[in-house]
Amino acid sequence: MARKSTYVYMSVYYSLVFMALGAFSNYIPLYYNDIRLDHFQIGLLSTAGAITAMIAQPRWGLAADRAASKNHLLLLALLLTSILVWTLPAVGNQFWLLFVCTVVFGAVQCVINPLGDTITLEISRKSGFNFSRIRTAGSVGYALMAVIAGWLLDRNLHYMFPLFSGLVFVAFLLAWGIPKVEGHQRKAKVELKQLFTSRKLVLIYLYTLVVNCTMGFFTTFQAVYSKEQGLSTALIGLGVSIGSVSQFPFMLFFQPLYRRFGIFKILLCSGIILAVRWLLFSGSLSPAVYLATWVLHGGTFMLFYLCLAEYVNTHVPIELKASGQMMNSLTMNAISRTMGSLLGGLYAGWFGIRSGFAVSSFICMAAVALFWYYYRPNDEEQMEMEGSAQ
Repeated sequence: MARKSTYVYMSVYYSLVFMALGAFSNYIPLYYNDIRLDHFQIGLLSTAGAITAMIAQPRWGLAADRAASKNHLLLLALLLTSILVWTLPAVGNQFWLLFVCTVVFGAVQCVINPLGDTITLEISRKSGFNFSRIRTAGSVGYALMAVIAGWLLDRNLHYMFPLFSGLVFVAFLLAWGIPKVEGHQRKAKVELKQLFTSRKLVLIYLYTLVVNCTMGFFTTFQAVYSKEQGLSTALIGLGVSIGSVSQFPFMLFFQPLYRRFGIFKILLCSGIILAVRWLLFSGSLSPAVYLATWVLHGGTFMLFYLCLAEYVNTHVPIELKASGQMMNSLTMNAISRTMGSLLGGLYAGWFGIRSGFAVSSFICMAAVALFWYYYRPNDEEQMEMEGSAQ
């Protein structure tokens, strides 16, 4: 009974956190566009948050690994995030003030998901329930809020701030009841460089970084581009919701997939799906095509996310698990988003957003080819053995 109640409790927490993201992350570029920032400025603001995460997340990770309780750091991050988001609308369209506020906000917001994953993965391992099922609850919340937010923000984009702040604050209140998870470096400290002694992990990170640069470009510019193509904010919200729902089968059946195919084959297929998705985006973006691109979303980001989370949780030393999850977030979000947003913003300013998606498709196919080239048959066999052992 205690295990079931913990499972439900953590699922509700994930729903709240991802509902907040569903009301904010896909629409903040529209807000920037609404206050008359240009494409390069929008890309720079996205880059500012990502660069901040690159600096802050390793420090948060080591602090969590060395803390008496990882939960205390999560509570602090949730509370500060719910407060600091209000600085963004407070400064209006004063770009450099907005830049500074984005940096400060990003320094605390960036820790919520990877630290929450670290805590939940450890609790799930001890309690015997499936992490990917809990993560499914997050996507359910994200999907529901994406539709609600799309409808609501079509009336007033400024509604995103009370929505986001309120949901994060409720998650903060709920997080007090999460079972305590301690850091594992309280007695003996382990250097962060130990993470990179595994050739397989480094190879996975490099491939993930390159492919997710294109996702960074997409995250920053898809809503702006879609509006330029005549699509409504409500339709954009529906697409985001479809994308979230498309992840459910992969989350629910992730463990059998992981055991059957191994991490390398899954990541290769995800890279190919991304290439197809960007190719569709670079063509004529009718409502039907737009929604079809979101159907493909389930086989991309979530599979990368779950593969990295499971691999780090299983194979990284216990003293570096929080740091490992932070590194996953750095690779999938901060570094790739920085490169995708900044370079993508420059490219979009010169050549337009549409052709940027064609270039993104080419980058994904090149990354898949190189990943396949450096792939080793014994890696696959080892990965399948590792997956079966879970």
